[in-house]
Amino acid sequence: MLPFYLATKEMVRNKRRFATIFGIVALITLLVLFTSALGDGLAQGASEYFERIGADLIVFQADVDFQLPASRIGRSQLNDIRRVPGVVAVGPIGVSTATLIAADGQPFASSLDISLIGVEPQAPGAPPVFAGAPLLDSRTAEVVIDRHVRDQLHLPLGTTLTVKVVQGTKEKLFDLRVVGFAEGHKINYIPSVFVSLERWNRIRPQENPGGVVEDLVFNIAAIELDDTTTPPVAASLLADSVARIEATDPVTAYTSTQGYQDMQATIGMQQGFVLLIVVLIVGSFFQIQTLQKIAQIGMLEAIGASSGLVILTLLIQIMLTLAVGLVVGAAAVWLMAVMLPPSIPVVFSGTKITISLLALLAAGPLAALVAVRTILKIEPLQALGLSN
Repeated sequence: MLPFYLATKEMVRNKRRFATIFGIVALITLLVLFTSALGDGLAQGASEYFERIGADLIVFQADVDFQLPASRIGRSQLNDIRRVPGVVAVGPIGVSTATLIAADGQPFASSLDISLIGVEPQAPGAPPVFAGAPLLDSRTAEVVIDRHVRDQLHLPLGTTLTVKVVQGTKEKLFDLRVVGFAEGHKINYIPSVFVSLERWNRIRPQENPGGVVEDLVFNIAAIELDDTTTPPVAASLLADSVARIEATDPVTAYTSTQGYQDMQATIGMQQGFVLLIVVLIVGSFFQIQTLQKIAQIGMLEAIGASSGLVILTLLIQIMLTLAVGLVVGAAAVWLMAVMLPPSIPVVFSGTKITISLLALLAAGPLAALVAVRTILKIEPLQALGLSN
C-alpha cells in the first residue's frame, strides 16, 4: 500500500526526529495512565470501606451530611431502628484512629496509623475474612486486620499487635491478637483493624477514660433489609420513625465524604488537559513536518497523487507515532505497577487503561486537522516554484 510505504519510509529516514516525538508521546502516556491510576487509588481509599461494608443502608446522625467522624448514634436508638418494617439486622459501628507500634513485643521500624473499627460480631458491618476466623466473641482481645495492614507489615495469623491510643492526656498501649484477614477496608485512605464494639469502646481515644457512660455511643449503623422493601423506602421509614437519624445507601455515603467529588473533578480536569496537550504537541509536530515538505507534496500531486493519498499518509504517520509511544508508555506503566510499594495509593485498572489509550489514539485525527488544511491548500505548480 503506497501511503503506508511513504509514511514508514519518511519515518525511517528521519528516525531521530520521530524518536523524539515517540518519547514525548510515551511520557504523556505514562502521565495519563498514572494520573488515572492515582485517581482510582484515591477514589478507592475514600470508598473502599463503604463498598465492602455488606449492608443495604447506613444510618448516620441527622444533619451531619453523611460525614463519618461527625456522626454520633446511641445504643438506645438501635431498638427503634430494629422495629422499622423491613429491617432484618442492625450492626453498630464505631470508628476512631490508633497507631500500631509493635508485633509480638518487637517494635516496628515505622509505626502505622490505622482506623480502629468497632463492630458487633456476626452483625452487619462485621467484615468477612478470607483467611483465619471472623470476630466471634466480644469479650476477647482479638482483631481482624485488613489486607493493607497485612501487606505493609507482613503479619501472620496469631500475631499479637500493640496498639497505641491517647486517653485523656496519656498514651495507653493495648495488646490484641490477630485472628483473621479481611479484604481492604480503608477509611479516608487509612487501613483498618476491626475489634468488637465493646473492646473498641474501652480502647478508643477518649477524654475521660474509665468514666461512667450512660449510653454506648458509636458513629454509624449498618442495616440489612429483607425482600419486602427497597433501600429508598426503608430510608424514608427510618427517618420518619427514629429521631435524629438519617439513612442512605453505601454509594451515597462515600460520594458524600469530604473532598470526594472535588478530587474526582480535579483528576478528570487533569486528564482532559493532558489530552489537549497531546493534540497540540502532535499537531504542531506534523504541521511543521508538512510545511517543511511542501515541495515534495507538490511533486507528488504534480505526477498524479491526490490530496487524499497525502492526507492518508499523514494519518498513518500520526497513528504509528501514537501507537509506538503508547506501547512504550504502557510498558513503563506496567514496570511501575510491579515496582511501586503497596502503600502508594494507585490502582491500575485494565478497563481504565484501555479507555485512556483509546482516548489518546482518538486524539490523533484531531491533531492532523491543521496539517490537513495545509495539504489541501497546496498548489503543485506554486509548491515547485513554477508559477507566480
